[in-house]
Amino acid sequence: MSPETLLNFESWGNIILNSSLYRDRVALIAIDEAHILESWGDTFRPTFARLGELRSHFPRTPFLMLTATCTQQILKHITSGIHLPGLKMFTASPDRPNIYLEYKRSKDIFEELGWLFNDIKENGIKTRKTLVYVRSLSQGGRLYRDILGHLKEGAYFEQKKVQRNSHIALYHAGMATKDLEYILHEISKPDSVIRLAVCTIAFGMGINIPDIDLVIHWGACSSVMDYWQEVGRAGRDGRKAKAMYFVTPGSILHASDEMKELCSSLDKCRTKCFRDSILSYFIGYSSISQSLCKLNCIECECSQCSCCYLCQEACPCRMKAKNKN
Repeated sequence: MSPETLLNFESWGNIILNSSLYRDRVALIAIDEAHILESWGDTFRPTFARLGELRSHFPRTPFLMLTATCTQQILKHITSGIHLPGLKMFTASPDRPNIYLEYKRSKDIFEELGWLFNDIKENGIKTRKTLVYVRSLSQGGRLYRDILGHLKEGAYFEQKKVQRNSHIALYHAGMATKDLEYILHEISKPDSVIRLAVCTIAFGMGINIPDIDLVIHWGACSSVMDYWQEVGRAGRDGRKAKAMYFVTPGSILHASDEMKELCSSLDKCRTKCFRDSILSYFIGYSSISQSLCKLNCIECECSQCSCCYLCQEACPCRMKAKNKN
């Protein structure tokens, strides 16, 4: 059940908390997606910040917290909030090795993604499914409008300019429920008319589209956790996928200290693995040791080339081909 149902006194959850019949028979309290206790509990859904109150109602009941993306800072915050003095922790790496990673500072989306918009014009519903994450509703609205204006008739299936024929969609929490349901239903189809969705963080937990090939971030994410959660929308069926992170002017000002630190290190250094830099923030992290390429081919697809843009640049095959050119 939701925290609101259990902890708001006007709901029937109050019956559970004040009934020994219920309290004595609860065998386990499980909190899924536990990292949101920090990000949601502050402002969005403040009842999440009150889950620690359950410890007083169920003092002998074990608690289980589950999350795939938890940084050291978030772990410290949520465990103190839930009051877990004897914490036992089991971890696994949050890596998604099938997703190739890129990072770049940029300010012109049409210069950076002209190839993608041309692909939509030329190939329509055969274009690979793409998500473009923005950091605010206003930014999303402007970008959605600009992309439609740029593509013109090319934004529509069979060039019929009606909404249900559009290859471009805008998805955010302020939209009508029926519109959100239509977008999710349509983009879930393998042959979906929608090939590119401009979206906010609302396109996140609970959404499982298996065949997203490309995730693009336009603007700095507020945190490393948010970034990695959204990257994880790609390649959920195990296919090779790609994530492109574009930090735009000024966007980093509103990011967390961790994200500022990450971007600063990437701006200064071109030798460290991008994936390693991200994963080092998470619980369960283990260093990614890419086996050095021993091939001798121009179109190399070794594990080093499939990791990130920095590892690919360091591949001997790519370097050799670059030197020849």
